[in-house]
Amino acid sequence: MRQAHGQAYPAQIPLRAMIPQKIDNLLVASKSIATSYSAAAAYRVHSFEWSVGAAAGNTVDFVLDNKVLPYELVDNLPSQEPLLEELRKHLQAGGNPVMFPNTSIFNEDWDDWRPW
Repeated sequence: MRQAHGQAYPAQIPLRAMIPQKIDNLLVASKSIATSYSAAAAYRVHSFEWSVGAAAGNTVDFVLDNKVLPYELVDNLPSQEPLLEELRKHLQAGGNPVMFPNTSIFNEDWDDWRPW
């Protein structure tokens, strides 16, 4: 059995990857989101696709309820985005995790991290 090159670490799907630059009222999901070549391998796995679909559906519901456009949830990043935080809570309340437990995209040392 061949070993994989390198290790895979937790990843998050940024909402900005689902929002087209020039279309205000559209979310892109599944394999069509904006991603780099190396990240595309992970995004093509079914669990990521399903997560993107759940995020897109919940985001559409959220923006319609709040009468905003999707880009308005992320247009002031990295400043705090109160509506984006509300969306995160909405996703989590529906049983959709928004990150791996005990991790952060800002981790610099993964030597001791174990997903199990």
